[in-house]
Amino acid sequence: MAASVTRALKAIKRYDAGPEHIDRAILAAINVTLCLASGGNDRVAEGFNADITNSGTRFAWVSPRLCAA
Repeated sequence: MAASVTRALKAIKRYDAGPEHIDRAILAAINVTLCLASGGNDRVAEGFNADITNSGTRFAWVSPRLCAA
């Protein structure tokens, strides 16, 4: 998972993304990694997103439907 977050951070830097886009880019990278690691099981990414939501952290929700793409 660290590699996907590293790639997300490099993209953020390359495209000079604003602070409002950083959380979403990192969460998207984590969701894609979870999707690939789980063999395309949407429930894994959905569980991760639920954990983030339930933690009270103000992250933007990222659709786990990336697995279906």
